[in-house]
Amino acid sequence: MKEVKKHGVAGSAIKAFEFFIQWHLTERCNLRCRHCYQGGRRVQEMTLGEVKQEIDEATAMFEAWEGEHNLSVSRSIHFTGGEPFLYEGLWDVVAHARKQGYGVALMSNGCLVTSDDAKRASTLKISDIQISLEGPPDLHDSIRGRGSFAAAAKGVETLVGFGNRVSANVTLSRLNVEQIEETTETARRMGFYGIGFSRMVPCGRGKALKDRLLSPQELKRAYQRVLGLSTPSFEVVSGDPLAGTLLESKVPFGCNLTLGGCSAGFSGITITSDGSVMPCRRIGLIAGNLKRKPLRAIWASSRLLWRLRRRESYQGKCGRCPLWPSCRGCRAVAYAHSANQGKPDLFADDPQCWVEGESEVTLRGSSGRLPL
Repeated sequence: MKEVKKHGVAGSAIKAFEFFIQWHLTERCNLRCRHCYQGGRRVQEMTLGEVKQEIDEATAMFEAWEGEHNLSVSRSIHFTGGEPFLYEGLWDVVAHARKQGYGVALMSNGCLVTSDDAKRASTLKISDIQISLEGPPDLHDSIRGRGSFAAAAKGVETLVGFGNRVSANVTLSRLNVEQIEETTETARRMGFYGIGFSRMVPCGRGKALKDRLLSPQELKRAYQRVLGLSTPSFEVVSGDPLAGTLLESKVPFGCNLTLGGCSAGFSGITITSDGSVMPCRRIGLIAGNLKRKPLRAIWASSRLLWRLRRRESYQGKCGRCPLWPSCRGCRAVAYAHSANQGKPDLFADDPQCWVEGESEVTLRGSSGRLPL
């Protein structure tokens, strides 16, 4: 259910590596959410055949990594949009990915789910279907549109009825931070197995809500509340790198390798509906396009991706922080916030970080090598 992997490995000692592709099959959506990162652009979507071909190319990349670096790659694809249920070839794409050995998750608003969709998802053994939830009914509708809560609730009921694992995802801001506990209980009653909280990124339509970003201390208190709600029977989590700083750190002193935290350029990649490859959809910067260069070549040669992996790119507080290997802040929030200030900088400090670097240790040196 997590958009950001919380664990990873780096360096020549890699034996197992988790990698995910967040694949935006379409930009089309049936809703117009207030915080959406999309800016309304229309692109020519890849055809079903093109998507299948690129899945095969990604498979070849992972198999090459395993053979050349003597490691095991645990690979998954998270299909989303826009709204993925608007992509006509969705289930053919999912079936192809499953045949190629991928773990598959879906990320949806839940409003368009049919009984046939729920049955197909169950048959194909989708590992997780993540449905967006912004709060109890009235609050959810105020953010996502009138009637969207009832439609999503029906979709969840249908999916769960066919035995699917369905999780909720909340985009956290001042619009709904006071309802964390109520939203969690709402999700429990709706039939979700768990709920995850992530931050709003002030880009796309969400730029209009930039004044609704939580302050560092507000965000810290929010994540403390979130992490305190999890139980053995109902998972309450956040994949946010900053939330991870509230957990026990096991970063070796002096480590200069990417071990986890923000996945951009490290343990995950985004592919958009026109074949653009991005470190993260919410960052929006393009590392290459699959119509012009294979995924493995983009992953190995993109200057943008390599800068994200190297500590020396991070010149501010993030670069000095002892937790850099396992955090690095949210690059999407940092970039969007700096852009809104008129100085776009992918390596700016995360404006919502509360970690003050009690031990201002400069840890620079050799960068970790990833499988290429």
